[in-house]
Amino acid sequence: MNAFGLAPLLLVFPFIGVLFNGLVGRRFVVANRATGEKWSGWFASIMSLSAFLVAVLLFFSLQSNGFHAETVRLFDWISIPSQDVLVPWALQVDTLSVTMMLVVTGVGSLIHIYAIGYMHGDPNFSRFFAYFSLFIFFMLILVSGNNYLVMFVGWEGVGLCSYLLISFWWDRTDENGEPMNANAGRKAFVTNRVGDFGVVLAMILLFWTFGTLTYNEVFVGAIEMFEAGEMVHFGLFSAPIGVVLTAVTVLFLLGVAGKSAQLPLYIWLPDAMAGPTPVSALIHAATMVTAGIYLIVRSNVLYELAREAGPVIFGIMSSPDLVAYVGAATALIAGFIAFTQFDIKKVLAYSTVSQLGFMVAAAGTGAYVAAMFHLVTHAFFKALLFMSAGSVIHGMEHGHHHVHEHSDHHDEDDDGFDPQDMRFMGGIRKRMPITFIVFTVGALALAGFAPFAGFWSKDEILAHGEANFIGVYIALLIAALGTAFYVGRQLKMVFFAKPRHAAAEHAQESPPLMTGPLIVLAILTAIGGLLNLPFLTKSLADINENHSTGVWLGLESWLEHSVLAFEYTEEGIIHLPHTPIVLSLEVALTSTLLAVLALTAAFLVYRRRPESATDRDPLQRTPIWWFAVLPLNTFVMDWLRPLFNRLSKWLAFKLDWAFWHDFVHENIIRDMFVSFADFLSNIIDKEGVDGTVLGIGHITRRFAGVLRTIQTGYVRNYALSIFLGAVLLVIYFLIVAFR
Repeated sequence: MNAFGLAPLLLVFPFIGVLFNGLVGRRFVVANRATGEKWSGWFASIMSLSAFLVAVLLFFSLQSNGFHAETVRLFDWISIPSQDVLVPWALQVDTLSVTMMLVVTGVGSLIHIYAIGYMHGDPNFSRFFAYFSLFIFFMLILVSGNNYLVMFVGWEGVGLCSYLLISFWWDRTDENGEPMNANAGRKAFVTNRVGDFGVVLAMILLFWTFGTLTYNEVFVGAIEMFEAGEMVHFGLFSAPIGVVLTAVTVLFLLGVAGKSAQLPLYIWLPDAMAGPTPVSALIHAATMVTAGIYLIVRSNVLYELAREAGPVIFGIMSSPDLVAYVGAATALIAGFIAFTQFDIKKVLAYSTVSQLGFMVAAAGTGAYVAAMFHLVTHAFFKALLFMSAGSVIHGMEHGHHHVHEHSDHHDEDDDGFDPQDMRFMGGIRKRMPITFIVFTVGALALAGFAPFAGFWSKDEILAHGEANFIGVYIALLIAALGTAFYVGRQLKMVFFAKPRHAAAEHAQESPPLMTGPLIVLAILTAIGGLLNLPFLTKSLADINENHSTGVWLGLESWLEHSVLAFEYTEEGIIHLPHTPIVLSLEVALTSTLLAVLALTAAFLVYRRRPESATDRDPLQRTPIWWFAVLPLNTFVMDWLRPLFNRLSKWLAFKLDWAFWHDFVHENIIRDMFVSFADFLSNIIDKEGVDGTVLGIGHITRRFAGVLRTIQTGYVRNYALSIFLGAVLLVIYFLIVAFR
């Protein structure tokens, strides 16, 4: 079966959804809300499902094609014949891009269906689905383009959609009257532009070096130049190809830090929870934030060549090492920050930042398959958790409305009620049993309990770190311990103990339109580990000697056809860090034991408290948990901001006053100006201009003095002059006559 010609439909179907909801969807909703919402929501969902069907057909086409990549050329986008520049708009269908297509459209379709129920009654229902479909459209451009420039169109497009959807409820304000959702959208947009600047610079460097931005042409050119030890010339300057590739990959890391919320640009993602929960599930958990991981994995050849170039960065590390350390640090720090959150979605937001750190660290250590494996399983369980959290919020809001409809007065503890604040929850498992079960499945997968999907993918990352990068391994192991703790804390505060607010006592289970997708995602979360079980993959590989016969052997053998670093490792050109083929029992037991201990500790710490929404968090009563004593606002506002301000003032003084004013102004600009002015005044003006003018006057006076001596007024002197003149004329004519 060959369905490669259908690849353009991946983009066509979501774009039709955009046009429908953008142009006519609102008319349907205004005419008849019940029917209009069905038309608007289900049309967008069907378009997303249609794109998923195309991705499935491409999956089977690749298997029947022996996993060989295909390029579907649509048209020549940028063509400058005089400069030999040609950038086509083409789609690359290979195992890596199809994996991302399946995740984007598959999980995206489930979230579309969920959103029909979640957004019911919203006055801008059709606009929401227009933005949703537009996001799917741009995300598919990002993962399907065959060159960096097409990828960047999708990269910018999903950033735009993120801004539109975060600030979807733009008119909502906080207690101070500030437009918090609009501010959150702007914050995300501006922060991501910082990262995008790095990607633009990296593409400029790539085009300057290789004269193309097509993936395969860049990779082949990089291999050839690296083997030849060529220099890259920038006018009067030159640099080894290894240094250039290091610069490119570090600039890519800046883009990854923005899009995938890594240190130091992670700050936008928690605020992005201001958007509707389906947005958090699709864009800020399952798909868009994984674009940075896709960029690193797609550029695996460049990163491995940068690793081969050696410790170029400050002479102590290569760019992949830097990627690994940034990912590990992000996983660790974000996991600790999640301890201090009370907003049910913000706990998951920092958890997402932490889990993205796991993926980035895996890619930095060369475990590209492990990074993609965790990307896929994380899409399952984190989308499940966000949507389950949305179900809880939905139930709390209904419970709150129920209390007010059946009561003549507000509850005594109703002041400051927030349906997303876990301190107002408790005991919800009895009121929302389906949501409780699916949330627990997702939570156990996130915490790393077998047999759920998160256990297999997380432990594969840990095993690779333990075998190659012990520092990264230790940091990620501690982060995994923290993950299990905040998961246990969240489970206990939300679903167990006694309700701490009347809204929790009257919470209602969500409708089937919302719980249905949750059940599907829970099943995927439970069995997702089968995608790349180490021992199953190895057994099938032993049975099937030829990996290209079209038999599914797990993600390892599936992705090796797109991760070209594997091929070049076999050829001895690069040396990919060793990847464990089978499950590391030691790592698995260690991580599982730590997860059990952390989860148990969380339930013990929160076994009795908080008893009410106004109680202090138990961790704040325990000095040993020093990082929990500082809520995020305290940490940022009282610690980081003053430190940043002092550093900024010091830099401002040193750079602006001491350097710019004292050194540049006084020593360079002033002294140069004074020297130049002295030159103009003394040399040019006095010696040149004045000397010329005065010299002409002096010569004129001397000549006039000579002439004045012969003007005596006596006739005999004038007669003598005439006589001498006549003699001179006679002599002149005689000379001419006898020549």
